[in-house]
Amino acid sequence: MLASEPPFTNDAENELLTSSQSATLSGLLNEPESTRLSVYCYFLGSDDARTAALLATSIPQPLFPLCLVLRYLILKEAQRLGESSVRFNWSLKQVQAAVASGVHAHTVHETLKADPTLTGLPDNLAHPDPLSVEPTTKDVHLQSSLQLTLHSAYQLAQSLLLCPEPFSAPPSALVLGSLFHTIAQSNDDITREDITTTSTQVEKEMLDWILRDTEQHLAIDVEALRKAKRERKREEKKVQTAAAEAEKKKAATARQKAVRSGFGLLQLDNEDGEDESEEE
Repeated sequence: MLASEPPFTNDAENELLTSSQSATLSGLLNEPESTRLSVYCYFLGSDDARTAALLATSIPQPLFPLCLVLRYLILKEAQRLGESSVRFNWSLKQVQAAVASGVHAHTVHETLKADPTLTGLPDNLAHPDPLSVEPTTKDVHLQSSLQLTLHSAYQLAQSLLLCPEPFSAPPSALVLGSLFHTIAQSNDDITREDITTTSTQVEKEMLDWILRDTEQHLAIDVEALRKAKRERKREEKKVQTAAAEAEKKKAATARQKAVRSGFGLLQLDNEDGEDESEEE
C-alpha cells in the first residue's frame, strides 16, 4: 500500500459509506492484525516504508499511536501554517516533552494496571503537581491538539479491532500535561545531541522515527532565540567593557609615562643649573 493509495475503494463521491462498501469494511475486519495495523498507520499518514520502520523498532506497540499522531500533527501544522508561520509549529523541545511525558504516563498506567491496590506511586514515577505549572498559550494549544487527535486515533483503532490489543493504553495513558509543560518551559536548550544523552532508549527510538522526515518542519524555539540573543548581547557588552577598560589602562599608562618623562626633564634642568652654579 502506498501513501497515495486509499486503503479501500470509495465508489461514491458524496457518501461516506455505502451499503456496497459495508461488506468491504467488514471484510477488512477479518484481515490479520498486521493488515489492520497497516491500514491504521495509513490513515495517520504513514506509508508502507514508514510503517515497516516503526514495526522494526523496540517501541512498545501501545506507544505507536503517540508516535503516529505526533508525526501527523507536525506535518499537518506545517501544511496549514506555511513557511511564514512555521514558528507556531511544534519545536524540538515540545516534541521531546510530548514523548518524554507520554512514556512516563504509559509507565504509570502499566504500573497501576499491574497492581490495582497501589495507593501511591513510587518515587521514580513522581511527576509535577498540575497546579505548580503555568502553561503558555502555545503549549496549551499543542497539548490540546495532541489529546484530541489521540482520542480520534483511539476511536479508529477501536473500529479496526486494535483495542484492547495491541493498543492496550487509552489516550489518557499517553499524555501527562504537568510534565509536558514543565519540560517545554524549562530553560535548558534542547538539541538532538542532548536528547541522545538524556533520553531512554525507547524515547530515542520514538524521536528518531517521528523526526526522520519532519525535523525540517519544526518551529524554531522563540524563547531559545531570545535567550541566545540575550547571551550574545551580554558577551558583546563584556567585550566592549573589556575594550574600554583596556583603553583606560592604556591612557593611564601613557599619562604616567608622560609625567615621568616630564619629571625626568625637570631633574635634568635642575642638574644643569647646579653644574652652572658650581662653575661660577
